[in-house]
Amino acid sequence: MATRQTAGKSAKSGKAPQSRTAAARKPGGSAAQAKQAPAPAAAGLRGAWQGLVRWAGGGLPLSTLIISVLGVADSTFLVYQHFSQAGSFAFCSDRGGINCEAVTTSAWSYLPAGPVSWSVPVSVLGLAFFLFMLAVNSPRGWRARWPVVHWARLVSVCVGMVMVLYLVWAELFRIDAICLYCTGVHILTFALFALVVGKVAFSGVTGVPATR
Repeated sequence: MATRQTAGKSAKSGKAPQSRTAAARKPGGSAAQAKQAPAPAAAGLRGAWQGLVRWAGGGLPLSTLIISVLGVADSTFLVYQHFSQAGSFAFCSDRGGINCEAVTTSAWSYLPAGPVSWSVPVSVLGLAFFLFMLAVNSPRGWRARWPVVHWARLVSVCVGMVMVLYLVWAELFRIDAICLYCTGVHILTFALFALVVGKVAFSGVTGVPATR
């Protein structure tokens, strides 16, 4: 009788009675959907990365921008070590073939090399280089309509690469030691050189169109 009354009430209201099987499936389906849904943190990181890619213009501009930021960070640390005369470097030995202190306190850590009154620390030149590269590799720098900006980027990475070769030669054949943090600067400079020169070789000295 109770079943008939329930069916009658459902018929009067115009709704079909919900089966127990369907009701039992609902919780399981909700759990499966919850498992498939991305975590809020992961979704937030993905959204932030996609926003950064759109802002920078994607591909080449984003890569050069990230490398420039890393170069500024590494060079800033080397400038701090130079003027604070801290001596000790984290994760870098102070003896043997890998010796950051020997490299950064040698006469070759100035340009021109040697104890002359107007010598400029190489670390300061490195920081100035990467700050300039940060400006010209910014989204506005890559989208600049003035050819001089793109020529300045190309000439700067070429000069920077020449400096890297000079400093690597000094480390290997004059100081007989290698600085890990300086090597990081050298690698980042080479990466910028390869990307910028490669872009010029394929499409000339022009800006990269903004992506929308």
